[in-house]
Amino acid sequence: MEIVWLVIVGLLLAGWSGLDGFSLGAGMFLSRLKGDAPARRRVVAAVGPFFLANEVWLIAFAGVLAVTFPEAKAGLFISLYPVLVLMIAAWLVRDAGMWFRARRPEARWQARWETTQAVASVVFAAATGLFLGSAVQTPGDGLLWLLNPYALLCGLAVTALFALHGTAFLALRTTGELRERARHTAGRLAPVVVVLLLALIGTAPLVTATGVTPIAFVLGLVGPVAAAVAWLGVRRGGDGLTFASTAVAAVFLPLTVGALMAERLLDGVAGQGAIDQLTLLAMPILPFLLVAQAVLWWVNRHRLNERSVTFF
Repeated sequence: MEIVWLVIVGLLLAGWSGLDGFSLGAGMFLSRLKGDAPARRRVVAAVGPFFLANEVWLIAFAGVLAVTFPEAKAGLFISLYPVLVLMIAAWLVRDAGMWFRARRPEARWQARWETTQAVASVVFAAATGLFLGSAVQTPGDGLLWLLNPYALLCGLAVTALFALHGTAFLALRTTGELRERARHTAGRLAPVVVVLLLALIGTAPLVTATGVTPIAFVLGLVGPVAAAVAWLGVRRGGDGLTFASTAVAAVFLPLTVGALMAERLLDGVAGQGAIDQLTLLAMPILPFLLVAQAVLWWVNRHRLNERSVTFF
């Protein structure tokens, strides 16, 4: 049963990456819309219905990881504590930007919170990459170790990937000039993401203690291939193909990290009693999580325009 929960833990983190990744990427795109208040409002309107539901996946991941693999959780959370603090701080500030921007009608007030949201989105994505890049390695000593080359490369790759995912989402959800700007940015980001993801899987054998298993290698190759397909989708004007491909790339990056860490996670698995109790409690909930996400997407399946309502 521990193998099943290992897969579930990986899928929860992958689900967050594939879903909230586009929210963070769209938040980053706000920095390219300085002085264009209507376009910024449409970006917020596009993300607004989704970002809170997307965060549920990250919360579920942390909770399930803590119960099923407590030793691994403790080791990760202690050794990577500064990165976790940075992630949580950026998470809170990003959400504050969403909630507070529309609390007052002044343009300067809204612009400040939109800029805050853009900066926090970059920091959140980069910190996520630092966490993933450091998690696959044997923990070192001191804060400087957290800025090791592989973690920095992973931070850059995750930031670029989420930015690409966000622009693909905006191209799918918006119309007019904003859609074209998003597509243009996606076209410039896609080849960069391909190179960064290839570099990640290519250098992984140099930093992982257990080496790169065939499963991890195959999973790692899916990301750059999907990013290349997204690049093709941008060039051919296929917004649906582009977004689906960036979603696949965003999902498979944490799955690759999970495959690289699988042996360490299984060494610290919880007792059978805890696993059984979690199975009884959580298994009936997981289908509802998937159904709720599907309904949310169905309700918000149409493209936005300048008259669309934003709740934030």
